[in-house]
Amino acid sequence: MDAATSTNSPVAPIFVYGTLMAAPLLAWAIKGDSSKAGDVLSQRKPGTITGFERRRVYRRDYPALIRGNDNCTVDGYVIFPASLSEWKKLDNYEGSSYERTPVVVDMLDGSKLDAFAYVWKGGTDALAEEDWDFEYFETERLDAWLKRFGGMVLIG
Repeated sequence: MDAATSTNSPVAPIFVYGTLMAAPLLAWAIKGDSSKAGDVLSQRKPGTITGFERRRVYRRDYPALIRGNDNCTVDGYVIFPASLSEWKKLDNYEGSSYERTPVVVDMLDGSKLDAFAYVWKGGTDALAEEDWDFEYFETERLDAWLKRFGGMVLIG
């Protein structure tokens, strides 16, 4: 599957596995407005990566992605940025604690897609042993994040 052809995306797709799985937060990050959540749904597709683990970061609402064994999998979404600006906004959102790393995503239709994911650069002492809980984030913490970022815009 050629991401540029299948989605008309001018830049490489990015696999997200944490806070950006929430459509309102993704819309805020790349469109500058959380109320445009419906607009970003066509820019994402579910997928899974293998050989990585998603871990909860102590005292934070967001997860870290670290390399794991071949039996480890992480579910998330492949984001197809509509422009280089959106791609750079995702980089700015993730910040310096993460490194954009090539991954292969297993798509629901059975195809494989080359993409990037933001892999944790910090120490593992900051990480819990358990997986990060997206459902908890979405129901208990997302509103606070949207309020915190209200009025701010990422540069891209």
